Order: sequence, then structure tokens, then C-alpha cells
Amino acid sequence: MLTTTIAATAPYWHGGGFPFFVFPAFFFFAFLVVFVVFGVLRRGSWRARSDARSVLADRFARGDIDAEEYRSRLSELSRK
Repeated sequence: MLTTTIAATAPYWHGGGFPFFVFPAFFFFAFLVVFVVFGVLRRGSWRARSDARSVLADRFARGDIDAEEYRSRLSELSRK
């Protein structure tokens, strides 16, 4: 009886089976990649809005646009 049990479980005896830690590690790295990619993409769009606001503020400071135009354009940037 013992030899039958050993023969039936021999391929998986003492760590000879599939390394099941690969599945959680794969999903961890997949989520990490997705998080980093979307984080970089979101940061880029945030930076573009910030740059647009600074250009608008510079134009207002130089006197290229008046206060009413500045406020309307700033509110338009805030909506996007």
C-alpha cells in the first residue's frame, strides 16, 4: 500500500511539482506594469494642463490679455 501511494505521488514528492508562486508573482508584476504605465500617462496630461495655466498666467502678467479673458480661459482649462 505504501509503495502504491509513493508511486502515485512521486512526481510531486518533495517539491517536484509546478511552482505555484509563479501565478501571484505574474499578476503582481502585471498590475505593477499597468499602474506605472497609466501613472505616467496621467502625469503627462496633468503636466500639460499645468503648463497651459502657467502660459496663461504669463500672458496675463505681460498684459497680452485682460482679466475677463484670463478668467474665462482659466475656467475653460479647469473644466477639461
